Amino acid sequence: MDARSLRTRSQLRAAILTLSTATPIDDISVAAICRESAITRDTFYRHASTPAHLLGDALAHEIDAAMEALPAAQTIGDGERLLIAHVAERADIYRGAMRPTLVAPVRSALEQSVRHGLETWIALRPAILPPALRDDAIGQRIAIAYAASGTVGAIEAWLAAGTDDIERAVEMILAASPEWWLR
Repeated sequence: MDARSLRTRSQLRAAILTLSTATPIDDISVAAICRESAITRDTFYRHASTPAHLLGDALAHEIDAAMEALPAAQTIGDGERLLIAHVAERADIYRGAMRPTLVAPVRSALEQSVRHGLETWIALRPAILPPALRDDAIGQRIAIAYAASGTVGAIEAWLAAGTDDIERAVEMILAASPEWWLR
């Protein structure tokens, strides 16, 4: 992506995050995003199809930046804590994207970020894999998809409960995780 496109994408992300802090995603118009970011409607549609897709992109971008610390993590709980800390920091935005679960573009972006983190975790620590999964690429994809979907579902339940207790969320997600992820 060229510098101008990167700058535009950054303006759009900042605008949707600002707007969605106080307004549910379903109530944010493309016109409002264009006003906030000082870009045209045509430019918006070159970068996003809907406000919800733009929000998913913006949140995924933040998660990906937070997850850069994952390779240095000592336990998967450290990685989980990075993720939950991001969600807690943006809890108002995530709650504004729920009806009663996260809107599909936001849920999909969050799940994809979690999948990427789990893939990274396995790549860095292949010995954690159960023997049945070590040479089974399909099995690994299934295990990662299962864990990512479960993590996002747990995050939705945590957000719906209205609590911001990061340590409790991490503890409960890890307690529900298969033992081999925790090795």
